[in-house]
Amino acid sequence: MKKILKLYSLVLVVFLTSCNNKSSSTKIELLDTVSFEELSKISCEYLKNQQTYCQDKYKIGEYERWDYDQLTGKLIFSNKGVQKVIIDYEEVGSVSLRSNTWLWAWGNSSIEENVKKEITRIRAYGIKRGFENLLTAKWSADIVDGWDMAAISAYILKAKGVYRVPSDDNKLFSFMLFKKITVVDSLPKKK
Repeated sequence: MKKILKLYSLVLVVFLTSCNNKSSSTKIELLDTVSFEELSKISCEYLKNQQTYCQDKYKIGEYERWDYDQLTGKLIFSNKGVQKVIIDYEEVGSVSLRSNTWLWAWGNSSIEENVKKEITRIRAYGIKRGFENLLTAKWSADIVDGWDMAAISAYILKAKGVYRVPSDDNKLFSFMLFKKITVVDSLPKKK
């Protein structure tokens, strides 16, 4: 009887230890179980809040000019030639109103590698969950789909916001995630 009790105690200790050991237990998160429609809804709400915060704090959308540089990964907002806000960005993808398609940045050879490193995590998640719109490089889409893909990417990657960049003829819209936002006035002064 003592041997059975000792064995039972040992099994119980091993079981309880493994339950508290995060490295050996599987943690089920929302992203592991959510449907695509639920993910879209949650992501859009997340992005709405992020956009409101960016508008209130950084006045995104109120500057005279914006410029971006894929080589540096910077999106810069300025007034009268003076930089005001500098954002490190990640390219999400683009919507073409000519072909009515979405093209993920990871599937676009004209996008520099340094601004599409993290977005590959969205594809990996799409493969894991079987979400076609996240794992297929190019598909039929409109501008609402573009915002949806940007919102999902922002939510999963915990981006600070999104900027939609139009082409000169307003037929192509690229979506960029805000990774780091710097107000130029807050930068240390050069000596």
